[in-house]
Amino acid sequence: MLNLKPLFNGNIFGMPTTGQDDWKLNRLTLAFSGEIKQYEKAFQDDYFTHSLNPMRFSLVLSVFFFGIFAFLDALLLPELKSMFWFIRFGIISPILTAVILFSFSPAFKRFMQPVLAAIMYITGLAIIVMTIFAANQAGNYTYYAGLFLIFIIGYTFIKARFIYATVVGWSIVASYEVAAIWISDTPLEILINNNFFFISANVIGMFISYFMEQSVRKDFYMRILLEKEQKKVQSANNALEKRVQERTGQLTLANKDLQKEIEIRKRHEKEKTQLEGQLIQLQKMETIGTLAGGIAHDFNNILTPILGYTEMALEELSEESTLRYDVEQINSAAVRGKDLVQQILTFSRQVDFDKKPLRLDQVVTEVLKLIRASFPSNIEIKQELDKECGTVLADSTQMHQIIMNLCTNAYHAMMGNGGILTVRLDKQKVGSRQFNGSAKMQKGTYIRLIITDTGHGMDKHTVERIFEPFFTKKEVGSGSGLGLSVVHGIVSNYNGAIVVESEPGEGSSFIICLPQHSETYVEEKEIQQELKKGKGSILFVDDEKEITFMGKRMLESLGYTVDIKTDSEEALKVFRKDPDKYDLLVTDQAMPKLMGTELIGELKQIRPDLKTIIITGYQESIPANAMKQYGIADIISKPLILSEFSELIGKVLSQEIKKASL
Repeated sequence: MLNLKPLFNGNIFGMPTTGQDDWKLNRLTLAFSGEIKQYEKAFQDDYFTHSLNPMRFSLVLSVFFFGIFAFLDALLLPELKSMFWFIRFGIISPILTAVILFSFSPAFKRFMQPVLAAIMYITGLAIIVMTIFAANQAGNYTYYAGLFLIFIIGYTFIKARFIYATVVGWSIVASYEVAAIWISDTPLEILINNNFFFISANVIGMFISYFMEQSVRKDFYMRILLEKEQKKVQSANNALEKRVQERTGQLTLANKDLQKEIEIRKRHEKEKTQLEGQLIQLQKMETIGTLAGGIAHDFNNILTPILGYTEMALEELSEESTLRYDVEQINSAAVRGKDLVQQILTFSRQVDFDKKPLRLDQVVTEVLKLIRASFPSNIEIKQELDKECGTVLADSTQMHQIIMNLCTNAYHAMMGNGGILTVRLDKQKVGSRQFNGSAKMQKGTYIRLIITDTGHGMDKHTVERIFEPFFTKKEVGSGSGLGLSVVHGIVSNYNGAIVVESEPGEGSSFIICLPQHSETYVEEKEIQQELKKGKGSILFVDDEKEITFMGKRMLESLGYTVDIKTDSEEALKVFRKDPDKYDLLVTDQAMPKLMGTELIGELKQIRPDLKTIIITGYQESIPANAMKQYGIADIISKPLILSEFSELIGKVLSQEIKKASL
């Protein structure tokens, strides 16, 4: 059965509304109204700037076509040729030419729309005069067709605004009706026929002009919103940079203090040097992990509204919109930020990497492309990559980290005198044997990555200690000594091996062998997730206002009714007043007063069947048994991705509730 309800609930014809959109227009004049009225002057200036050249070109075409139809005068009405040519070349063409010249004057900006309306009416009036004379003296009723060109040019090409073009269009219609009925004795059937086409053309032109100006205004307003979002992104980047600098300073001080402690312990307890050194390194890694987790949590809160709003903007923009590319770039930058957070959380042991079949030649190519611009011209980069060597089972971020670390070290080794960086990739079959003093390798096929530089090289003592955490020969501030330690740990976790070959003055070679996963690589097609919409009432709680506003917009766009709270105790009070109002609670975990799990525990005592979801910047803040203890339906990590969030909410609302074991 045909469902007509959506047609009456929505806006069928795209007319400007005041309830559905953030932007408001006057329905008659299309001028900005409400909170965005302040942008009207800026829009008029922008419209004038972008309309000036198309308007001039349209007027030149108008002069050309108005003049070229003079041949029809000579052919159809030779007895009226002189009069009609005087109208064409003595009145209209000079007026249009004068307007073109006037458009180069600074004063034209103020009078552009009234002038365009005037020439549109004068040109239409001239055609009406020729139509009446042709009808009265020669019985020719076809000259009215010239008014169609007036409507086409007036409503579209000369950039007259809708209100001006509409007033002039109907003025021309009224003038024609007066002339055709009272001045010219036009036969009834011709009058009806002419009016049918004539008025239809005017109405169509009016609506075209209306929607053209509405579209231009919407693009202008979206550009303003885009500029605001770009400023927010810049502000977020500045805030992140400041936080990183603060945390780096803290880490530097911590390193200095710990190094002093190591020296004291070495002097007093030489027999425990190695054991105590390992303990100190562990403490340092824990400190770094804590700092990294804090940065990642703060950055996740910044990224969440950026990703949310850009995703919703992309849902609203058409594929042809000039703004879509800019919004996609903002979204892409935010996604790269999300990947950076993933690396930080992984380093602080708060998430695991996702291993997938991976072609190392593609990762190498990507890294070399990235670093090539930062290398000086006196360092040459060579690559010898076997693209048929197969795949490894690894995480692309970790492989990217390995290659970037080794290439950066090679750059530092050649920084003074330049040299050649060579990257080779091939496969090698090995038996069960010791790999040049490294860990024992299992029998099988390995993919071998060799990174060689022609730098200053290393002595035997340095090579022996090069994979120790915090061991570095760089100046203070140039390196932490963690890079090669992390590389060694990653390679070992993949059951691989890494070997260093180096001599002072002859450069260095790092050889990495990783087990081959398969000979061929099957490209995974990205599946476009559709947004899952639904109905229900949701209570959304987060102590960050930006995240609650974004969550409300995001969930309401999916069809849900949403109440937001930034205070967990206030949320508890609201729920107590009407416990049956909400179908789902979505709450942040790390909040002042009541943590997310504590809030869920309080609400579950009031209403045990309430469905709940926790959002968090890092999983370790939630107790391991929290889901079972509090009856939590699911946990989702920040930043929120609209498609994933919609899928999770739909799944939770449709499943049976888990009872809490409080």
